[in-house]
Amino acid sequence: MTNIVSAKAWCNNEVAYLAWKTDGKINGCLGFMITRINLDTGERRLLPTWVAFDTQSNPKWEEQDTSVWPIQKFSWRDLTLRRSRNSLAVRDAAFRAKYEIVPVGHAAPGRKPVPPSPTAQPGKYKGAPIPLFICGPAFETNEILVTSDFGDAAAYFNNGILSTQNLRKQLGAKDGELPSLKKLKESIATPGNKIREFLGGDIIPALASMFKRADEEDGTLHLALYELSDPELIDLLAKNQKRLKMILTTAGSKSPPKGSGQKTKWDVTNADARAKLSALMKTRLQNRMFNNSAHIGHNKFAVLLDKNDKPIMVWTGSTNWTQTGLCAQSNNTIVIESEDIARAYFDFWTRLHDDKLPMPKPLSAPLASDQGKALRKANATPNKLTMDAGNTNVELWCSPNTPKTGTPKNRTVPPDLAVVFQLMKQAKRAIFFLVFNPGRSEADGADINTVVSAGINFGRLDPNLTVYGAISDPTAVPGYQQPPKDRDKSAPKIPNAAIFSPEGAPNVLMIRAAAIDDLVGDFQRELLTAGHAIIHDKIVVIDPLSKDDCVVITGSHNLGFKASYANDENMLIIRGNQALALAYTVHVLDVYDHYKYRAALEQQNRDAMLKGKPKPKRPTGKGFLQTKDEWQDPYLAGDKGQELRYFL
Repeated sequence: MTNIVSAKAWCNNEVAYLAWKTDGKINGCLGFMITRINLDTGERRLLPTWVAFDTQSNPKWEEQDTSVWPIQKFSWRDLTLRRSRNSLAVRDAAFRAKYEIVPVGHAAPGRKPVPPSPTAQPGKYKGAPIPLFICGPAFETNEILVTSDFGDAAAYFNNGILSTQNLRKQLGAKDGELPSLKKLKESIATPGNKIREFLGGDIIPALASMFKRADEEDGTLHLALYELSDPELIDLLAKNQKRLKMILTTAGSKSPPKGSGQKTKWDVTNADARAKLSALMKTRLQNRMFNNSAHIGHNKFAVLLDKNDKPIMVWTGSTNWTQTGLCAQSNNTIVIESEDIARAYFDFWTRLHDDKLPMPKPLSAPLASDQGKALRKANATPNKLTMDAGNTNVELWCSPNTPKTGTPKNRTVPPDLAVVFQLMKQAKRAIFFLVFNPGRSEADGADINTVVSAGINFGRLDPNLTVYGAISDPTAVPGYQQPPKDRDKSAPKIPNAAIFSPEGAPNVLMIRAAAIDDLVGDFQRELLTAGHAIIHDKIVVIDPLSKDDCVVITGSHNLGFKASYANDENMLIIRGNQALALAYTVHVLDVYDHYKYRAALEQQNRDAMLKGKPKPKRPTGKGFLQTKDEWQDPYLAGDKGQELRYFL
């Protein structure tokens, strides 16, 4: 008899990732019924599902559970680990859980029917019910701890993915129409709004707790911020302004009307916050104005000093202090309780503060500012530190860290990325990444200018190396083609590649963020972005299943040459904290797995258009789950679920 022979689970403070395998095909199996078991309360909850069998339809996107619509995969993400998708209710973190996985399917001799479930909703979908029977013994995963605390570091992740059917429902979108972008922007701009709180995850309350901690310590916060426009956070800064010293740089620009002769207007994103906080803070707010496209002050960090001016805590990551940064992009934040690491960040803050730039008049006027030689020279030497009582190694790189701005003709790799590329090259089994736009990659990944091209190269060098990543900006996907200037404007616009799987690297797969833009099955049109970025994380995780070799790379650095040569940035390289590495891996897999199906749909459209054919016609008004057991075949043959080789 064929059974489940292995099952494992990992999580962070938002999502759990499960993977399992069987010792062969389970005859008549239509999927897996999964139950989350809260080990602190004893509560058993069948995981919710929304995708129906292909003989049924779920037009209103009503929630069922896996006793009705089982999982036809060998991995799954528990998206409701803490946050309900239907009610947006939140469960407190810091609890222990495990999962029970049961194969279910057609009736056969000796098989018992699946018991009735209190979370199933008969009559909430169209089509005849399909009775399910238990096809084999239950198998339990390991225990997981749902937490944001990982030793001296705490990691927080938002839920800033807009291309979901759930968000359509929360925004009241009508059938066949896109959800209202206006309503979304109103929701994420309103403190206390349930959609804002859901999308922002734990990042918003974690930010508030930083100011509370400053009060408790009777300390001061030194901030270096790029974008600042969220009203709730601006009010929080204003309320606590007596405890603040801030470097606020240029963010955003507006081009003049064509032919007007006017100049570009700079700092449109931060202008209101700058005016309000300058009036309160006076000289404790330093304007760091670049006002040009060659440089950005891209940091988003804060250092807490206690009442004796001793640095004790640092906050950093990819999250800009804007509504989109909090709620409408995927982002991460890491908070580290370490005097040594906080001191290193405070020293960087001080270097930035001492590197005074000219003041444009008015503040919105163009300016050709560049960082000074002293700052660049000091940044060229990293801080090598430890945390977790010496068990975790930490390397802090600050930017710019090259003698001059601009990538030289010989494309010399800057010192911080040289370390990153070397760590990637040393990867033994796996590399996972999320990036916004690290820079243009060559069509075949031949030049190592970014972690995208580095991942391709190292995947070719070692065909057994698993490299999975998700990219936000299409220009960073290998093979990007700039539309010709003489393109016929009436011709259909062919999208750029959404999936990249290079030759000679069988376990390398990179996808681009995408949304469903047409009807497919029971899915309807989705929003993709509320601004420019979609995936805004800058994350590389290496060998997360190895306690000794695991690496997390995070911070503000976009993981490309421009960040090192031209921008104010910070990048943390953390080695040896496996719990933290697994938490970041789950975040990467959550984002990657969500966009993978949508990228596949877009890639199919692109391939058809390149051949001069219409987009594929897809079935609508019905689910996707198969009513026969052949769905297992591509997984067992290795055509699907290649990542399971690594995780199991």
